[in-house]
Amino acid sequence: MSQKLLLWNEKIWILLPLHYSILIWGFLIQFIMGTAYWMFPKHLSEYPRGSTSQVWFLFFSYNLGFVCVLLSMILGNVLYLNTFGKLLMTMAVMLFIKLIWVRSISYNP
Repeated sequence: MSQKLLLWNEKIWILLPLHYSILIWGFLIQFIMGTAYWMFPKHLSEYPRGSTSQVWFLFFSYNLGFVCVLLSMILGNVLYLNTFGKLLMTMAVMLFIKLIWVRSISYNP
């Protein structure tokens, strides 16, 4: 791979997949989920955005899973850590879809 501007050690390009993962999964996806959670229609109840305990569980499980995936990338693809992290992230995304789905469907009396 060619150097773009500065003459750095070429071994630094091994960090590029880690950089992309942090950008997409660590920032972009969480930014989209947080914005959607805030902007979707609210319930007319005491908890307008749904269960706060489910949202905190979503937040912590997604981020713990993301850290596990990053650690598996750094440590050399530790399979059980990668699988556990992706499982946690998938579970968090499914919970997010459930929380948003309830708020986005309309009920006709």
